[in-house]
Parts: sequence; C-alpha cells; structure tokens
Amino acid sequence: MPEILIGTSGYDYPEWRGVFYPASLKRADFLPYYATQFNALELNNTFYNMPTAERLLSFWERSGGALKFSVKANRLLTHEIGRDWKSAAQEFLAALKPLAQNKSLASALFQFPQSFHYTDQNRLYLSALLAQFRGLPVVVEFRHAEWIRPSVFDGLAQRGASLVFCDMPELKNLPNKNFLQAQEGGLPFAGKIAYIRLHGRNASAWYAKENGAQEKECLQDHDSLPGLPASPKSAAHDRNGSARYRYDYSDDELSEFVPLIQQAASQGRQVQVFFNNHPDGSGAKNARRMREMVG
Repeated sequence: MPEILIGTSGYDYPEWRGVFYPASLKRADFLPYYATQFNALELNNTFYNMPTAERLLSFWERSGGALKFSVKANRLLTHEIGRDWKSAAQEFLAALKPLAQNKSLASALFQFPQSFHYTDQNRLYLSALLAQFRGLPVVVEFRHAEWIRPSVFDGLAQRGASLVFCDMPELKNLPNKNFLQAQEGGLPFAGKIAYIRLHGRNASAWYAKENGAQEKECLQDHDSLPGLPASPKSAAHDRNGSARYRYDYSDDELSEFVPLIQQAASQGRQVQVFFNNHPDGSGAKNARRMREMVG
C-alpha cells in the first residue's frame, strides 16, 4: 500500500508558535521542525512568485529529504493567464525538476478560481496546459461546480491528471461532497492520486473581505483567457480575506475522511491530504490529529 501523505498548505506562519511550533523556535527552523511532524508539505508561495529550481531544491535540502512536496502552480497559469502562458509553463516545469529528480515531487497543483467557468475556450486551455506537464503527478482543483461532471473526470484521467477533492462550505456554485459523483469503487476521485484539500467550512466568511488582508490569489477575475471578456461580478466574488480559511475541524468532521483515505489507499491510489485552514494554527492541529486517526 502506498504511503499516505498528510500535511498542511504552507508552513511559514509565525502565529503557529505556541500552537504547533515551540514558542521559542526560530523562524529559520520552522521547516526542519515541520519535517519531524509530517511527511508532506503543500508549497503555496509558488503561486505568488514563480519558483526556481534552486529555491525548490532548498526546501528539499532544509527538510533533510524527509518531505514529499506538492507545489502550487504560479498564478500566471491559473489566474492571470496571458498569451505567453507557455513560457510560464516551461519556467514552472524547469523549477520542478530537482524535486522530481529526488523523487520528492508529490504533485503539481493547479488550482483554478471560481471565475474559471466550464467553457469551450477554458477546456481547450486546460487540455493544452496538462499536455505541457505530461508525465508528472498533476492534480487539478476547480472552484466552480460546473466542472464536476464525469466527462471532466475522464478527460483528466486520460491526460494523466487527477481531481482534487475539496472540502469547502456548501455554497451555491462551489464543488462539495454533494456535487461530486462517485467514481470507481464509490470514491470521489479521478486519476491515480487521491488528493484531499481541506479549506474549512466557514460559510459566513467565504466571500467576506478583511481590511488590508485580502487573499492575493483572488484579486482578479481570471476566466478571461485571450479573446474572452472579463467578468467584474465574478472578480468581486473572488475577493476575500484570509477569514475564509479560519476553521477548526472537530474529530467527528475529521473522521468523515478516514474511510475515504483508507479505501483509496487500499485501491493503490497515492493519497495526499493537505489542510489549508491555516489561521490560528488549526491546519497544523487538524493535520496532526488526522495522522493519528489514519494511523
């Protein structure tokens, strides 16, 4: 049975001192300490700044080679798609090489915004994008329920990609467990990787704004590929503060995922579970508890 990977979305949070990290731990020692607690890490800073091979190699070195990494694709490939996106794809692909060569690349994560709708142009773009990363472990996260359909699942699998199973609030147009249609074996996964991303269930703050703390990844409407008009309404809905991820899962809520994880692993899928509810250290606490539950 493949190793079950469990970790958090990001690790460099000073507010985690005294909650997850020892209170006196230096920030430079966060990653080595993190690597003693988990076996995987989802890197999110790569969304804001295009990574380099040297930068990603440094994460591997500083973790002592103990972690598998999921690397979030840069926004130029998912949120700010321009005519030169292929150049950005090649740059991102080159950056991933050291992790792939060291067998520490768990996934390349492509998370599209809610404004990325199920249109012919977007489907063509997604197909072309996945072709650039053929042969690598690729997972795709959709934030609009329009994409949650068997034809998309089949298309991802045919292109060697997997679907991200998101846990989010049950709000209109968001994919959630009620939208997902069970695939083979009764599991809501498509492809060889069973990727579970837990964002929290903070419905009241999902579309809220926080003064001076807007989530950078949601600042623009990005369903407008070349030749498509922008949608100001969608852009407004995508703006929100980090409050959307402020959520602490209960043991009962975490236990809902244990059968999914165990069954997917028993089928030979590579299970990867990442907690994105980072405010207040909840993600780290929940991930640690999930490791205990899964055993």
